[in-house]
Amino acid sequence: MKRPTLISLRDPHDPMAEQELRCFRDSAGLPSLVKVHAADTPLDQELIESASLFFFGGSGAYSVLDTHSWVRNMLDFLVQVVDAKVPAWASCFGFQGLALALGGEVNRDDARQELGAFPIHLNKAGRHDPLFGELPDSFFAQLGHHDHVDRLPSGVTLLCTGEKIRNQAFKVDGAPFWASQFHPELRKATTMERWNYYREHYSDPESAAIIDADMAAAPDTPEVQTVLARFARMYAPR
Repeated sequence: MKRPTLISLRDPHDPMAEQELRCFRDSAGLPSLVKVHAADTPLDQELIESASLFFFGGSGAYSVLDTHSWVRNMLDFLVQVVDAKVPAWASCFGFQGLALALGGEVNRDDARQELGAFPIHLNKAGRHDPLFGELPDSFFAQLGHHDHVDRLPSGVTLLCTGEKIRNQAFKVDGAPFWASQFHPELRKATTMERWNYYREHYSDPESAAIIDADMAAAPDTPEVQTVLARFARMYAPR
């Protein structure tokens, strides 16, 4: 029996890998979602054939620009998922990886990092998209990244834009694969939980204090979680 599957892009010993699984399960309403780690699991045709749908998440310690063999393998696997037309969603690291794997451009710029809740805006294509179309034209979503997609690949449709980082969500043309820089699986409380675990990796103490204050004042983001619930209803019927 095929299973909904999260491809974890975190270290297997990272406790945030379990937190991420819980967040995707809760947001999508898929208690049967299982997790495999890209760092120590073959990403191959057998895995594609075993999955009813895929989620690809974030990665606290890695960049899609890294030269680790598992990162390179993950990029190849993303293209295989597109070609196989397995329903899929990719957040953050997964979004950047998909854009890069399909021929886009990803760069790192710490001055343009986003961490916390930021406003996101639907464009015309987003307003007509089956997952995003029920959201308001502007909504808040949780973000946490240093890398960003400067240039989208050909063969995708931009759905959402941001004020600091333009490219925030797209769909692959002709395949049921969506991706976003933001994290629809997260809400304010789970973003803060993750930030508190990674804070020394992300920032110095002075900057961390500013981020703490900004995140405390930021709104919650329940609306955007409905995107994953709609995705699950479309491709993982009960």
